[in-house]
Amino acid sequence: MSTHCYIGAIRPDNPHLVHARFVLFDGHPAVVLPTLATIWANHNHHDTNALITAILAHDWEYLDADITTTIRSPFPGQRPLPGVGMTLASEVDPPEPVTVFPLCHAKHLDAGWIYLIDAGTASIRVHTSDGTRVATYHLDNCLHPGDIEPGERPSRLRPAVEVRR
Repeated sequence: MSTHCYIGAIRPDNPHLVHARFVLFDGHPAVVLPTLATIWANHNHHDTNALITAILAHDWEYLDADITTTIRSPFPGQRPLPGVGMTLASEVDPPEPVTVFPLCHAKHLDAGWIYLIDAGTASIRVHTSDGTRVATYHLDNCLHPGDIEPGERPSRLRPAVEVRR
């Protein structure tokens, strides 16, 4: 079974209110963190605000920094966004708005993880399904090291701040 997640951002003036998008597949930190970092580095040229804008533009079937326009989805309405991922959309239903929720209510969502991008520090705060923050990672530290073999999970993710329960 796939791990659903929400990826979004908070605003400094209201850090407990999340603006996020749903991601249907591959929501585990071992996949999401390096994927977001690669999108940030390659597609958004290290611009964290552009990363937030790209992620909040759609709900996602999955994120994939290597996706191109030649990839086709068997589902009507879904389309690849080069360098970002496959949108989760329908030709029948109107697009979903950005999901906005208080972080303390995260437990009511159907998601295993919540990732919050901080534009000010170029970092990602990782939260469990109940909204508990477990770590913060700088995007630079989440990029795949060049010596990782294809299919191998990155094991050298270094948290910027470790949060203990």
